[in-house]
Amino acid sequence: MTGRKSMIGKKSMLKIAAVALLASTGWASAKTVCYVTAADSHAYATPANKALEARAKELGVEVLSLSQDFDVQKGTEQLNTCVARKVDGIILWPLDPQAYIPGLARAQQANIPAILINSPMSDDAKPFIKSFTGPDVYEEGKMAADSLSKALGGKGAVVIIAGQAGNGTTIGRVNGFTDRLKETNADIKVLDTVNADFDQQKALVVSRDLITRFGDQISGVYANDDTMARGFIDAWKEANPSKPTPPIVGINGQKDAFASIKSGEMYSTIVQAAWRSTPWRRSWMARRSRIGCRSR
Repeated sequence: MTGRKSMIGKKSMLKIAAVALLASTGWASAKTVCYVTAADSHAYATPANKALEARAKELGVEVLSLSQDFDVQKGTEQLNTCVARKVDGIILWPLDPQAYIPGLARAQQANIPAILINSPMSDDAKPFIKSFTGPDVYEEGKMAADSLSKALGGKGAVVIIAGQAGNGTTIGRVNGFTDRLKETNADIKVLDTVNADFDQQKALVVSRDLITRFGDQISGVYANDDTMARGFIDAWKEANPSKPTPPIVGINGQKDAFASIKSGEMYSTIVQAAWRSTPWRRSWMARRSRIGCRSR
């Protein structure tokens, strides 16, 4: 499997997600849809935004796009704005499992259908949404654990660079990882789990601290997304310019991750890909042996 093919698969997945959101739910006749996205400028969110907006244009639907900039409070206010605008539908990329429920309840009272994209919410939100399209983030965490465990031979000490505290994707990806280590009785210790908010610069800062505190004790790294994995890579190269990076596992299958795998800076990335033509998604792993690179 080549990096190029994998990226094409990701783009197809985003397109299918947009189709599911704007067509299969009967929104093809809608005139205006409010889209509350996680961020405007982000290696993963931006392609998703473009794919959704492109499909909306094909369907003749106007999209009012609002960026939370990874700020939950801002997002809840934007959700209320959507309701006040009396749009025909709401597409929400939630950053917290609970915080948006009051706004979703208001949308329901106003007869505005709402759909979640990418990140899950708690079961309490289910009465207020029509559907959810996104990856199984818990399963992604489990796959990341299997990959890193394989790279370490089932033994070592790792650090976890997590996304936003309280974010549904963060919770699923971290819990899936740690639960899987317990399930498999892997002799792998988690030295620390730190939050970097899915931000490369923040990941660079927290990684510098992790490297200062743990140094050579770090035998592996799990980052909740590839953007934060890059932050750790940069911090490691600063501190240890002559040492190879420890095995690093990320998620999302971003272009930079494939380049980093090929160069030997990362071990693997968990890729979100489409499952045939349905809105459901499955995840699979791209690692060095799959893209023509030698393993450590």
